[in-house]
Amino acid sequence: MKLRQSLHEAFLLIIAAVFLGAAYTFVTHQGFFLKTQAVQPAAASTMEMITLAAAKDLFESNNSIFIDARHEFDYQAGHIRGAVNIPLKMFDAQFTLLNKISKDKVLIVYCDGAECNSSIELAVKLTDSGFTNVKVFFGGWQEWNSAGLPIEK
Repeated sequence: MKLRQSLHEAFLLIIAAVFLGAAYTFVTHQGFFLKTQAVQPAAASTMEMITLAAAKDLFESNNSIFIDARHEFDYQAGHIRGAVNIPLKMFDAQFTLLNKISKDKVLIVYCDGAECNSSIELAVKLTDSGFTNVKVFFGGWQEWNSAGLPIEK
């Protein structure tokens, strides 16, 4: 009888976990519910992709701005030290913040890592808005954090 009750409780916990996971990915538009826009091939091909070493050098130069394209929840959980959070879907709402940045400032855009294209899409939007020195750190948060480089939470 106790085994049956334990199995029933385990089943209910699994169902709850699946539901909560699905709800989280739905709210944050990640995973199965990822909403991406097609990136224009010409614009994406002109984006300068930089390595972890190049991103680290630019970070240490203090002459660039890192822009985190992830959802605010993920940004709050941890991000590259000093990075500004401009989620892709909030680009238009954050445009007043961007107006305070010089159009020739070095901008390094990143998101979660290789499986995330938000950094590329945001970089295209920034370039289309007149920013002339936009780079994409495609390794993103995962690579930076794994390397033990400076972060904030």
